[in-house]
Formats: sequence, structure tokens, C-alpha cells
Amino acid sequence: MCREYKNMMDRFNKFFLIIFSSLMVFYSCGRNHGAAEESQKPAKVEKAVQESALSTVTLSPRAEERLGIEISLVESRSLPGSLELGGEIISVPGSDIRISAPVAGTVLNSKSGKAPPAGKYVKRGEEILRLLILPPEKELLGAREEVVVRQEELEVAQAKADRAKQLLASKAISEKAFEEIQAELTRAKASLNAATARLSFLSGEDLEAAAGNLSTLALESPVDGVLQRMFVAPGQTVPPSAVLFEVASLEPVWVRVPVYVGDLAKIDLEKDATIIPLGTDQNSTFFQATPVQGPPLSDASSASADLYFEIANSERLFRIGQKVRVSLLQKAPEESLAIPVSAILYDINGGSWVYVRIASHVYSRCRVEVSHVVNDYAVLTRGLNSGDEVVVAGAAEIFGTEFGVGK
Repeated sequence: MCREYKNMMDRFNKFFLIIFSSLMVFYSCGRNHGAAEESQKPAKVEKAVQESALSTVTLSPRAEERLGIEISLVESRSLPGSLELGGEIISVPGSDIRISAPVAGTVLNSKSGKAPPAGKYVKRGEEILRLLILPPEKELLGAREEVVVRQEELEVAQAKADRAKQLLASKAISEKAFEEIQAELTRAKASLNAATARLSFLSGEDLEAAAGNLSTLALESPVDGVLQRMFVAPGQTVPPSAVLFEVASLEPVWVRVPVYVGDLAKIDLEKDATIIPLGTDQNSTFFQATPVQGPPLSDASSASADLYFEIANSERLFRIGQKVRVSLLQKAPEESLAIPVSAILYDINGGSWVYVRIASHVYSRCRVEVSHVVNDYAVLTRGLNSGDEVVVAGAAEIFGTEFGVGK
């Protein structure tokens, strides 16, 4: 009995040892596989540097003096708030001009050989089209007969000129009489050319060739501006007063801003508006527009009234119909963090930055977000705290020093 028990225990111990060994093998394989996975990371960055380390500049006292560094505290100021709205670029009333045909005629290309396309910037006095004036109706009926008559007149004038030449050679007539006969011959040639051109025109032949001998009226741009629309095409016959083309002056332009009537009382109508083109960073690209008195229009469906602002456009950055963002100043002041505009720098991507003094002679570049500009102060949305010391003079020089373009 004891022997049987001993044999059973021996078999049990062997079985247990086999199970334990198998578990240890599986456990070791699992750990090696996990270690292999941990060692094979998808990406490895060597010598990583934090952005704060890249944007810290240490200057010597002499360098600070040479760069003219000036510091200002970030303070909470009572400045007007802003109202962000949408606006539209329009032409100044009276500078959007439509040119009409003064008389009936056929439209021809300008002397350059082609009509300028819509959208082209044209100068004042630049020829846009020509108008071939139609002859009176009574002349249309006798065009062929007129060519025959003018041909006969030319032949008579030519024969008279030939005889006068012979008489002049024999000194039978004076030089003055000879010159008068030659002038008569020239007039006969011009009359024949005009009659032939008129017949060609009425027969539907080459208009440009006919225009050389007929009266044409040059239609020019009355202002410097953009050719907004072309209402006719070369070869088209138009009646009197038909609109031919439209030119709009682009310097200056107005900005029309529809404002909800409930917000009109909040807006300071005497202050300039900030214009920001769509698709650009509001911190880097903005323009100032002065308020002007425009037509008092309103839209009952949207309960809005229109405000107008004038903006210089010497570089033709704005075009008629362009949509823009408009920031209007409110009458009631708000407490906001503000810094002088001179402290703000812009990178190539439109990001706005300032340099903050974090220690003696040590400056750190910090990203900020500008809400709007009031006078010489930029109202900040985020990026700085009250009491921070920012560089207001010499910031551009520090920026150049940081990126290796300064001295």
C-alpha cells in the first residue's frame, strides 16, 4: 500500500514538473517577443529640441544697448471692444462708368488690333473700342452709283492733271495753277476711296479694311480703373445710346457693411474700421478704412442697415465685389490685455509673436493672438499674462539675431 502510494506521488511530481517547465518556456517566449516589439518603435527622433529652447535669445548688455531694446509691461487697459462682421468691396458712387454709343454704328477693335478683355486694368484715355459710324440712310441706297460718279471725277481730274503737267513744262501755266489742279486730283482720289470703302462696308466685306477710309469714333476709358464688363463684340452693329462697356475706378474703394439694426447703437460710427481680406491671418494682414457718408440703404428681410467705409487701394489689392471681414469698434470700453503694436512680429506663415524678457538679458519668443487694434495698441486674446515684460523697440533686431540674419 505504501509502495503504491509512493509510486503515485512520483508520477504526480513528474507530471507537475513537466507542466511547470512548459509554463516557464511559454512565459519566457512571451517576454522576449514583447521586448522585441518594444525595441522596434515606428519612429525614432534623435537630438530632439523643444521649441522653447529654440526661441530663447541671450544678449550681452552691450548688444542690448546697440539694438536699442525697450521694454513695456503687459497691462489691462480699458479699450473699446470690437464687432466682427462681413463686408463687400464696392466702387465709389460716380466712379463706376458705363460708356454708350453716341450714334449708330458698327463696333470695331481698337487700333491695337484686339479689344481688351474684361478684368484688365486700363488707363484714362486708353482706347477700348472704335465705332464705325453708319452713313445716312439716303447714302445707303446710292452707294454703287456714288462709286461710279467718284470714279468718273477721278478720271477727269487725272486727265486735267496730266495736261497741266505738260503745260507747266512749256510754261503755259503758272506754278500756282498747277498746284491747285494737283489738289483737285487728291480730293478726287480721297472721295473715291471713301465711296469704295462705304460700298465694301455695306456689302459685308472686311470691316477693318473699310474703316481705314471711313469715319471712326475712338471710345476711350474716362478713368483709371478695371474694365468690369464688355456688352458688345467687334462686328456688332449697335443703335444710339447702346451700352458698350463699363469701367470702374479702383482707387479708392468703399466697403459696404450690413449691420444688424440692434447693434447700430453699440458701434462708434466716428472710428475707423479694420478690414481683413478673407483667407488671410487677421494678425498679419489688415487695413484701416475711414467712415464715409453713403446712401442710407437697409434690408427689411435681415433687419440690417448699411455702413460705408473708404479704403485706399493704390496697389489694387481689392476688387469690386470682394468679400472681406470687418472689425468695428464699439462705444463701451472693455478691460483687455493690450501691448503696443510695435511689439508684434509676424513670421512667413502669418503667425504673430512677441519677445518676453524672462530674465536679465534673456528673451523668449512667445506666440500671441491679436483680437483687434485700437490706436497704437493691439488687444490680445491669449498668449501673455498681465505683468509680462515685452520688447517694444528692437524686437525685429532680436528676431534677426535669432535666425542668423542680424548683426
